[in-house]
Amino acid sequence: MDDEQRKQRIEQLAREIWEAEGRPDGHAERHWAMAERLVEAEVQASQSLLQDAPPAPE
Repeated sequence: MDDEQRKQRIEQLAREIWEAEGRPDGHAERHWAMAERLVEAEVQASQSLLQDAPPAPE
């Protein structure tokens, strides 16, 4: 995931969090921080899956 994809994913998740909470005002920083943590977890999980995958047959 490059920087632009990461930023777009964070924006998407932050918006989903905001909407799920009923669109409250004044919580953008908290929503963004939550989204950043979720994206980091997604990246780590993806990397872990790639490391644990069996090698491709030759």
